Amino acid sequence: MNIFKITRWLEAGNKFLFDYPIEVEYAYMDSLKEPRNDIERSYRQFQCQMFFWPRWKKVAWWPVALLATPVAMIVFWLKGLRVRFERQVDTIGEDKNMPEIIPDELTSQYSIDNEAWHAGAGLTGSDLWYIVSKVMGWRHPYFVMKSILFLTPYSARIKRYRPKRFIIHNEFSFNSSMLTDYCHRHGVVVINVQHGEKLRYIRDSFFHFDYCYVWSQYYVDMLIRQKAESAQFRVVVPPSLKIDVTGHQNPSAYADYKYYLAASSEDEIRSIVASMQFAKKAGKTIKFRPHPRYTNVSVLRKYVSALEIEDVKDVGILDSISNMEYAIGSYTTVLLQAHFSGKKVLLDDVTYKKQLDQLKEYGYILSDNVEGVEKLSEKQ
Repeated sequence: MNIFKITRWLEAGNKFLFDYPIEVEYAYMDSLKEPRNDIERSYRQFQCQMFFWPRWKKVAWWPVALLATPVAMIVFWLKGLRVRFERQVDTIGEDKNMPEIIPDELTSQYSIDNEAWHAGAGLTGSDLWYIVSKVMGWRHPYFVMKSILFLTPYSARIKRYRPKRFIIHNEFSFNSSMLTDYCHRHGVVVINVQHGEKLRYIRDSFFHFDYCYVWSQYYVDMLIRQKAESAQFRVVVPPSLKIDVTGHQNPSAYADYKYYLAASSEDEIRSIVASMQFAKKAGKTIKFRPHPRYTNVSVLRKYVSALEIEDVKDVGILDSISNMEYAIGSYTTVLLQAHFSGKKVLLDDVTYKKQLDQLKEYGYILSDNVEGVEKLSEKQ
């Protein structure tokens, strides 16, 4: 069973982002007591995430986690005995193979080692005391079990490499604030970097790092409303979002309008192509860029010519965004890249009106009357 299947199995029965009105989510979050420390911050975030769990799952995890926790502590303590110091590392970066999302402010200041991320797992005697004295308490056993599993790789990284700081992408983890507390006990700073779009969602609540880099003040306001610690935020647009378009000029890749497709059905593709006829009538050029994994290109070819399909193998995303006037789509980070890079954006409220109305309710940044962002329906 691969990790994807395991994750799907663990999520069975859960509700997700759009299953509750945001007012209902926020009402539950606001009903929780204010946390007094970072351990309580983690537990409040855990409670917010359990809000989406069915009652049977909350009950079922009690005996499972109670039995698994002592076994995990012993096993990882024994593994920890074999972890030895190897070398000093200044900064350990989470290895997501996405260096372009790290702000220049961090890459220019620190020597970031992503290989050191893979340090194994283990616990020390002081870790066991930390878990017993700080984490356990009268808390749900699943929270305790997951906290142990979360700490084991960080314990090994600290013991093996003695870093000064971690750079991670983990605000969605309920263990994040606990990690900040744990790292402070070892003199390690924790820096979190936004790596994807954010909507109003109490999964991302209460968290605290030493520093949390986000793409816009819009996200700062959103996350503070979700009770994240307010002093941690820094607003910096990373290289992946703010493209130097002058360095990617390619006339052969140019089109006035580029539609960025996702996992669109045939009916949606048909509707999208029809909605773009206004551009053809105005004598403008159009290209449709399929998603490299999700778009069915053979279906797309039924409705548009090969010349109007942008080949993702020949044209990289930076060249694609740099060589157009308008980026069109519904909910994709490409639209945000285009916006931050000075391009115009059209939100497709023709084919995806229901989705965009829902996204606006949940605080999608581009749906909030942003300058340079228009609606496709206004062009019809």
